[in-house]
Amino acid sequence: MKNFISYIGVLLLTTITFGFADAKTSLTVYTAIEAEDLKRYADTFNEDHPDIEINWVRDSTGIVTAKLLAEKNNPVADVVWGLAG
Repeated sequence: MKNFISYIGVLLLTTITFGFADAKTSLTVYTAIEAEDLKRYADTFNEDHPDIEINWVRDSTGIVTAKLLAEKNNPVADVVWGLAG
């Protein structure tokens, strides 16, 4: 979880560096993490980073992978997290 939060923090710093600090940052995260676990991660992240709005797209690994392949020329996800390998 700390690696994920650190990664999102780096994304935030990158966004701030490029001059978007005034607007609320929005990230789309594709994940296959179990819903009950995802809620804990999301709650912790939201407490630590209230200025980042995350659009969680949670589904099975197969569905998320199919979505990524379908969107390969026009990706929607900013972060992909927790897929089985």
